[in-house]
Amino acid sequence: MGFNRHLRRVVPSAATLTYNPFFKFASGLMDIIPALIFPDLRKIPPNYMRIRVGVGNSVFANQIGYLTAGKNFWLYMLANGFISPASVIVDIGCGCGRFAHHIRDYAFSGERFQGHYHGIDIDEEMLAWCRANFDAERFTFINSTHESATYRNATARSGGFDLPIADASADLVFSTSLYTHLLQPEVENYTREAFRVLKPGGVMAMFVFSMDHPPSSFGDRHTFRHRIGQAHVETLENPEAAVAYDEAYLVALAHGLGFTQVRVIAVANGVQQLLIARKGATGAP
Repeated sequence: MGFNRHLRRVVPSAATLTYNPFFKFASGLMDIIPALIFPDLRKIPPNYMRIRVGVGNSVFANQIGYLTAGKNFWLYMLANGFISPASVIVDIGCGCGRFAHHIRDYAFSGERFQGHYHGIDIDEEMLAWCRANFDAERFTFINSTHESATYRNATARSGGFDLPIADASADLVFSTSLYTHLLQPEVENYTREAFRVLKPGGVMAMFVFSMDHPPSSFGDRHTFRHRIGQAHVETLENPEAAVAYDEAYLVALAHGLGFTQVRVIAVANGVQQLLIARKGATGAP
């Protein structure tokens, strides 16, 4: 436990390493043999991109993690009737498509995803990979101008980011490892934007680090010992590397914007929780 804590002081976020050309090359060596054995692994993004969006400690063997990361999330969304194969979906912080590929490849009894998916991210390199590997008829990938100390963005500018999505047009707005890297102004901006673009009755689902139910890594990899506004951060030198919030704040924020049925639910992986809320049927606060 002590080793991880000291390592995180030197390298608070593995994502920052993935922009280094030597790291890119070295991490790619881990893909050579598995891709030779299993042809399907040649279709996934390079290892440095997978590391950039988060693989825990699985730096050397994370291919299966990428391929299965979104499975339970989509089953939950479908089982609760939050989406259908015709839904309009907005994924904020889509990365290199680890959740998008599930709906791209869905095919059963002649049915496939026929809605539209909007993937938004600040990383143009990962967006370019997605554009080359997803069909443009059903998938759109958009560069955000959000500014981040961890993830590079040549188009970054200070201030909030307005989602380039029409008002009341989406059935689901979600993010996986977005709120875990956002300080309070950005969390409030994206929650407000999610409410705006959702149809009445639409659902927001954001994965978060919760101080009420700390991750299994708490006390070792994560301590969240510093405070910036409502945000509990791991390090003041790179505060966006890992950010947690009190659930009362998140619930009050969503309620204040007009969401109903707001709750934070446990996720089986024991690391992040899910802030989930529904836009009222009238669409008004």
